[in-house]
Amino acid sequence: MEKRIVQIIIHIAAWVCFLMVPFVFYPRPREISFFTEKYFLVSFIITNSLLITFYYLNTFFFIPKWLDQKKFLTYGLIILALLIFFGCLPRIYHYFFASWQTPPPGPRPPGRPRNFQQPLLQPGNIAVFLLIFVFSTGIKVINQWLRSEQRNKEIANEKVNAELSFLKAQINPHFLFNTLNNIYALASAQSDKTAPAVMKLSSIMRYVLTEARNDLVPLEKEIQFTTHYIELQKMRLTDKSSIAFNVKGDPLGRQIAPLLLLPFVENAFKYGVSTREISPICILLEIKKDSMYFSVTNHKHINTLLRAADNTGIGIQNTRRRLDLLYPDRYDLAIDDGPVEFTVHLNIQV
Repeated sequence: MEKRIVQIIIHIAAWVCFLMVPFVFYPRPREISFFTEKYFLVSFIITNSLLITFYYLNTFFFIPKWLDQKKFLTYGLIILALLIFFGCLPRIYHYFFASWQTPPPGPRPPGRPRNFQQPLLQPGNIAVFLLIFVFSTGIKVINQWLRSEQRNKEIANEKVNAELSFLKAQINPHFLFNTLNNIYALASAQSDKTAPAVMKLSSIMRYVLTEARNDLVPLEKEIQFTTHYIELQKMRLTDKSSIAFNVKGDPLGRQIAPLLLLPFVENAFKYGVSTREISPICILLEIKKDSMYFSVTNHKHINTLLRAADNTGIGIQNTRRRLDLLYPDRYDLAIDDGPVEFTVHLNIQV
């Protein structure tokens, strides 16, 4: 309601300024008062009333009915007819006014005799009509374009939110499935590590259900989450495996998309751990002034190569897609798949 009132006030102010232009730039001679000479007063009122009426007809009727419906010929013919009408308006007005009214007494404008005849088409009226036409059509078209752009932006945002929600939903069950398998293995072996593992999983799932629903989370919480995940995975590893997780820099005040680092760490444990071969996993998170570098390196083993060949790569694919959506042109993801080692390098501008 307040917006409508503001719009009305703006329109009134604009028309007042428009109607004042003749008084400011073309003052009439003192001996011929604009307000006391009926001929010019009535002409002024009729002409500007019709121009104002045309403005709103064009904005709210002509454009929606014909121009928006791509009926360009009809719209063009109507505008052309109105252009000719407004060009002839002074002549039409002079004809009817002269036949109905007695010419006003007193001096006439210089160079204009009493029997003065208006030209068939008045260039001044045509110019003012074209000005109103361009102004009304331009404002209407620009407003429609802005609304269309806003609508497209909202649709794009909704699409991005839907995609991110779907991608997160894919990551969470994927992570839960793998972790439950680990706990199941501990429980089957009646390991004393089962209860601590359940507590770790509880802490991790609490993060997934609360923090991960946000678009961004504090980096220190994501580091803590990753640390708990690594500690949970360590419970099932043998002495053949060694895990190094190093954090360099200060994470305070930094934010990151939730669960963004998990798929890389998860894949390292899934395909870089062997019970018969030395299996080092090196994880590095380096926090710089305007960026963050994350890398995960694991050895490749014969017993995991077959499983890797069947891997659908859901976690990595989803993470790359999330990076495209959340950090467009602000990240660099490189994967070194060597004969012995598999390394992921991720640089993000945060």
